[in-house]
Amino acid sequence: MADIAEEIDKTVTQLLVKYAEVNLSAWDNLRVLLSELALNGFQAEGFEVSFTEAKPHYWLTCAGVWLDCGRTNAYLAQIELLNDSQVRLAQGMKQQECALLSDEQITLLCMQNSHFDHC
Repeated sequence: MADIAEEIDKTVTQLLVKYAEVNLSAWDNLRVLLSELALNGFQAEGFEVSFTEAKPHYWLTCAGVWLDCGRTNAYLAQIELLNDSQVRLAQGMKQQECALLSDEQITLLCMQNSHFDHC
């Protein structure tokens, strides 16, 4: 069990580094991370998370690791690793369904976003 947790932590760390400068929307961050984790053999879930005094965000969880993909209406959002105290602030969670992307689709999405971001 510890090996799986270490492997997930390692994969999540690699994804955070890989997508740190990509600047996708919060929804695209969620789609890309869910897809990347599935391509690496992990099961993850995405949620729209509501708060008492903040706008909703997209979050992802994989084996107890939580990631914030950004505010739901964010055009450009950073991905952040969440700690337990941040997760406890959530007031409600609605699971999000999205089609998983292939490696090629992820690359195309990132290239398109990069191109339009500079136009």
